[in-house]
Amino acid sequence: MLSNGTIAEDDRELYIYGLFILISQLMFFVITAVFGLLLGCLLESVIFYISFQFIRKYAGGYHASTEGRCELMSTLSILASIVVIRLSRQFDFQMVMLIAAAICTVCILCLCPLDTPEKPLSDKEFKYFRKISIIILLVIVAAIVISYCFGLAILFVPCCMSLILESILLVAGRLKKAVTKEKYYE
Repeated sequence: MLSNGTIAEDDRELYIYGLFILISQLMFFVITAVFGLLLGCLLESVIFYISFQFIRKYAGGYHASTEGRCELMSTLSILASIVVIRLSRQFDFQMVMLIAAAICTVCILCLCPLDTPEKPLSDKEFKYFRKISIIILLVIVAAIVISYCFGLAILFVPCCMSLILESILLVAGRLKKAVTKEKYYE
């Protein structure tokens, strides 16, 4: 794209970053699908991944300090979520999931969006990301309520897990931000 003049040299890093994000998202989608296939819950895994990525993109949360840690922690958190989704078929803990999702919804409402020291949000960005986060959160909560009422575990459990994982990442990100700020001011 540089050689044929489609993009300017000044935009090179932006395009490299965008391509990296796209490849990263595809890689984690494939990882999610593979785990889902191996554990016999492909559709639920895909639903989880999509709902989680939507809320994560706007609500923010914990970011690992290195790319390797990020990939490892992301893979393990996806695997853990899919294992819970799979276990939900064998054990009836829908009420526990519903209560956890309700608590996590409140947590997400209180903490989103969470910016990072690497990319702090302006007031305008904060308001925008908060608004979008709340809209996505309400859509996921509506999916949870509707699927619970109609007994659609294929949608219910993955949506609950997306909120549970996102709230864990928001709390972890908030704690990391507080600890980092304390170290900075010492």
